[in-house]
Amino acid sequence: MKKKVLFFGMFDPAYGRNRVLQLGFERNGWEVAECRVNPREQRGLKKYLHLARLGWAQRGGGHDLIIVNFPGQSVVWLARLLFGKKIVFDAFLSLFDSNVFDRKVYGSNSLRGRRDFFLDWLSCRLASRVLLETNAHIEYFVNTFGLPREKFIRIWISADDTTFHPLEAQEEQVFTVHFHGTFIPLQGISYIVEAAALLGGEDIRFRLIGAGQQHDAIQRLVRELHLEHMIEFTGKIPVHEIPSYMARAQIVLGIFGDTEKTQRVIPNKVYEAMAMGKAIITADTPAVRELGGASDALSLVPVAEPTALAVAIRALKERPELRRDFAKAALALYDAVLRPEHLVKELLMALRF
Repeated sequence: MKKKVLFFGMFDPAYGRNRVLQLGFERNGWEVAECRVNPREQRGLKKYLHLARLGWAQRGGGHDLIIVNFPGQSVVWLARLLFGKKIVFDAFLSLFDSNVFDRKVYGSNSLRGRRDFFLDWLSCRLASRVLLETNAHIEYFVNTFGLPREKFIRIWISADDTTFHPLEAQEEQVFTVHFHGTFIPLQGISYIVEAAALLGGEDIRFRLIGAGQQHDAIQRLVRELHLEHMIEFTGKIPVHEIPSYMARAQIVLGIFGDTEKTQRVIPNKVYEAMAMGKAIITADTPAVRELGGASDALSLVPVAEPTALAVAIRALKERPELRRDFAKAALALYDAVLRPEHLVKELLMALRF
């Protein structure tokens, strides 16, 4: 008889992290059920009441495991009331760190800053185990919120390999450097633009996909540096269309920001590019170094160093064999360590299933 896991919360089931968990459990022979509310369809107290009703109906469902999916800081307390102590919280990130120190949306002592701190602390306290991507990220939670180290389990973010996988595609005639993201400080897009300026005399195109907090500022920087001929902005593109852009590009970029969070995480886009077998350049951080084999699979450059990034791009442009070596190593590392079934198998071992 199949074991059952219930995904609980106000999450997007199509988001990469949640898809990875679903695929991983299914490939390990588990039955996956959802108890979720779409917060875009319901507002305020109504969404919590609706989720409570749905959760109450699931209490007798014979689930072996309850996971509060990302983003879940605001609903762990409800899962605890409904299902008791044996819940696992996929924290993914710290609201306090992301909004206060990375994005700088508001101050640490503001009401919203204190709310985020409280939600991070409370949600992790109430869960029996908490999932985070790297040991560096775990140490942040332990030190910032005074939480016991043994509460945490490291599980790589990985990528949805039903969407991101090697594709047969003709590469662009103009050497193309690909980036997709949400234009937040963590990603360091200004350093990508500055690297492009250093490569201004070469036949290279940078394609920046997405939108977000710093989008307008990045566009202004491009105009100030007169790089309109070199840098293409596409705006937002549906996730299922991004792999075709990545497949046609010669290089995929990760993150380069100088925020503290940059040191603690490996972004979705790096995992996605690995799953597709692409040559990748990203920041050399403690988080990346935790992933054994990363130095062979990824071209690593110092954080916030546009000159180093430009040098790495030029090296990969001039040496197609080096691009192929990185691409082959990236896909091999993904297949060996990062596939959803591998991650969930390790998670189940840690949870003693």
